[in-house]
Amino acid sequence: MSARKGGQMGVRLKTSVSLSVFERPQGMPALFSGGTEKNIKRIKELGYDGVDLFVRDPFDKTTQKTLQLLRHYQLGIGAIMPAALAGEGLFLGDINSEIRKEAVQRIGEIIHLAGETDGMVSLGLVRGNKLPGEPLEAFEERFSASCRELLDLAQPLGVALLIEPINRYEINTINSVREGMDFLKRTGLPMYLMLDTFHMNIEDVDIGSELLNALPFTKHIHFLDSNRLAPSMGHLDMEAYYHMLNKAGYEGYLCLEALADKVFPDECAVCGAEFFKLMRRKKSVCQE
Repeated sequence: MSARKGGQMGVRLKTSVSLSVFERPQGMPALFSGGTEKNIKRIKELGYDGVDLFVRDPFDKTTQKTLQLLRHYQLGIGAIMPAALAGEGLFLGDINSEIRKEAVQRIGEIIHLAGETDGMVSLGLVRGNKLPGEPLEAFEERFSASCRELLDLAQPLGVALLIEPINRYEINTINSVREGMDFLKRTGLPMYLMLDTFHMNIEDVDIGSELLNALPFTKHIHFLDSNRLAPSMGHLDMEAYYHMLNKAGYEGYLCLEALADKVFPDECAVCGAEFFKLMRRKKSVCQE
């Protein structure tokens, strides 16, 4: 299984930001809150190529209006993220079969939306936690069964499903990149990884090495600094990671799924845009 197409070295990397269709709750890493024309126009003005989309209800009028605006401003969609369903208590690996059934049904609706927009669907918090003292194998059996149901919907539509390793403080399943790769190898499920450098900074020993090791499995990357803000706003060597991914032929988006509760979101979006412009000009990023 390979997520790469043998991209030409030095191809311009696509960039995106996270956008919630609805007004985001506190703690949701949606840099832009609300699928308004003001937000979408601003994303375009800053030079981003697309968005990652937080969606709760794909049939909602607000969702459809957001999609119209994205098309109008010629912005692509990288990943569609059903994390809001986790806030409703819906998890693909839940011990309760009725909860799993509803989670599959709701994510299935989002998969159909992804099929219409050339997007992918991420499975992060919505996979859920294993129970205290429960063997990981028991959780994985339930989660894998739900994934197979989703794949039956996704594959005919050409929609990729993405596993996102998330740090141990938010979930207790698939925390590190290595665990994500092991899960895919162990189950043989035709799915991919969505990496996040913020989570990697917590869970992985060497971010650069793990990015390269996982690249054959990777279709999407959340490209964030140590504080879950834009590159250059924290302490990671994001410039090195950018050039490494570019040289390795990565062809997906680099997305700012930033948690900007403590700064102005527009400030974070501007810093990200300036960082990417600097990288494209192959200049060093100056940090104060």
